[in-house]
Amino acid sequence: MFTVKALIIFLLATVPALAWLWHFLRQHRLSKWLILFAFAGGMLAAKIILTYQGYWDSTVNLIFFKVSLVDFRTNIQSLITDSAVLSTFVVFLGVGAMEEYLKFWVMRLISKNFFRSIDDVIHLAIVSALGFAFLENLIYFSANWGKLSATGFFVFALLRVTVVTVVHMLCSGILGYYYGMAFFASPMLKLQYVKNKRHPIIMFIKKIFHSHSSALYYDEMYSIGLVLAIVVHAIYDFFFTIEFKILGIPATVPILFLYLFGGYWFLMKLFKKKDLNLKLGLVGTKIMPKEDFEKLIDEIQEIKLKMAADANN
Repeated sequence: MFTVKALIIFLLATVPALAWLWHFLRQHRLSKWLILFAFAGGMLAAKIILTYQGYWDSTVNLIFFKVSLVDFRTNIQSLITDSAVLSTFVVFLGVGAMEEYLKFWVMRLISKNFFRSIDDVIHLAIVSALGFAFLENLIYFSANWGKLSATGFFVFALLRVTVVTVVHMLCSGILGYYYGMAFFASPMLKLQYVKNKRHPIIMFIKKIFHSHSSALYYDEMYSIGLVLAIVVHAIYDFFFTIEFKILGIPATVPILFLYLFGGYWFLMKLFKKKDLNLKLGLVGTKIMPKEDFEKLIDEIQEIKLKMAADANN
């Protein structure tokens, strides 16, 4: 049934989400259907996570039998009994792992056939994060309506549509960047070779195990992105749980500003990287066959060698 409360909550969640979408997509062309599906995928990931968390402390009746979902929080806290701080941080690593992996996995499942550049991956990861944050906001606004004063609810809503949303976009953007490099491993390695960037560890492992360098590069980039996204997410949650002060100021205050302004700055800096806009998805297609791309790279390398020789003369 329609109520004023439902309308206000819907607008509080919808307007900021649309504003963020416009801000990040206004200069990047993506299919509207792809954006819609990625956004819906983020909402689906949030629904799965919140449903799972909602049954941590209860038993689920599956008609023929009952099951109790695994509450990893209790398991971790029982294993790490020596340090409450450490167990709390490990719990948030687990929460970050679930959220970051699931919302990115759903986006990747929907969109991977449409990636043409690293920029595409980052933008769609951010769209998925906005879908995740949007559904979270709807649920949390509804749950806290009436429990807080008008001022308290306004501050709560403001923090969620700004800081919390930026945290989701930041973590997804980091994972999107590294996964983009992993997804286009082969052309990225060739481009980095032209720029004289070497990967000694990858080459060493390749010689020992006779593995493909692109496969090793894929694993390396994807792992780095996932770990960074999880850790960045966990640090944010962690400082909002413990009572810790820096020069007499609650740690939550500088963390809020760091994630809001620092996170936004990092995302904008990420989009300025030139390699992100290269249409690497054309490699191996009829538009640019792989052979032509390799020929182009070889020609660039020859030009560089000739320029270096002329400079020495």
